[in-house]
Amino acid sequence: MVSPLRAGVVGVGYFGRFHARHYALNPDVTLAAVVDADPARAQPIADEHGCEILSDPADLVGKVDLVSIAVPTPLHHRTAKLLLSAGIHCLIEKPITSTLEEADELIALAEERSLVLQVGHIERFSAVYRALAARVHKPLFIESVRAGPVRERANDVDVVLDLMIHDIDIVAGLAGAPIETIEAVGTPVVNPTSDIANARLTFANGVVATVTANRIGEKVERVTRVFETDRYTVCDFGQSVIYEFDRTGDLARDGLAAVSTQAHEIEREDSLANEIAHFIGCVSTGERPLVDGRVGREALEIAQGVMQSVEDRLRRYGTAGVETRTYETVREAPDSL
Repeated sequence: MVSPLRAGVVGVGYFGRFHARHYALNPDVTLAAVVDADPARAQPIADEHGCEILSDPADLVGKVDLVSIAVPTPLHHRTAKLLLSAGIHCLIEKPITSTLEEADELIALAEERSLVLQVGHIERFSAVYRALAARVHKPLFIESVRAGPVRERANDVDVVLDLMIHDIDIVAGLAGAPIETIEAVGTPVVNPTSDIANARLTFANGVVATVTANRIGEKVERVTRVFETDRYTVCDFGQSVIYEFDRTGDLARDGLAAVSTQAHEIEREDSLANEIAHFIGCVSTGERPLVDGRVGREALEIAQGVMQSVEDRLRRYGTAGVETRTYETVREAPDSL
């Protein structure tokens, strides 16, 4: 009988503890260990799932086959490089790394050693995103909005890396082509970094997308709209509903045509459970992950381009009372709305 794969989690803060729970629940793996600099934070998780507590990622070598990395972003590269070098498959929470150079090194290392390197862009694993992707064929224009009210925790990271990066990944996946141009505007309002940002992205195949992120909004909104020839699709991620509007006949003399309207309620699934199951499956079969290192790098590249465009606009036109800042270092991005 083949022994189940052994899993570990590095960093069991707010999001890491959910990774640990899903490994413990998945029948294809055994949660062997969790790693955290704070033993008191790790202890309840170890007690609940019956796994070992370690304080150094290096101690995982020889004890696990695959690992989730949920530490602050500046530690992603160092942690993943250590574990990939030891032959351990890695799932890294988004964004992949702080810099593109770091991402390139991890991608090359994983490919050289034939290891799975997956990035935690969780929205790709939601049932409603899969339903949307199956309905979109040749998009012309994509509009994506992600907004929510002020939160008390983890707002020191720019809204582009906090929220917008989810939708950057969504529109890049739907567009299916490399990024060509980026124009963006954003500003801080109640936090040191931008709280609101809007970007216009043009892809090499002509697809245009606008992406808006707002973490001081009056309500929660997570909606993506896709325009195609003769059809319009709206995906409400929060409500797990897709609306389709399709032309059903020729244009009439007055310029109007019949339009069919359909609403599809998509059964909700646990997106993180799907993401982790996909990671485990790729480790078992050698299949390439849906969101591999190169996909994660693309999202980071676009996000950095958006932040740089915001910075350039602030420097050029000036904003009263706002101090401009650079974005060379990516801090920990909190969870999605």
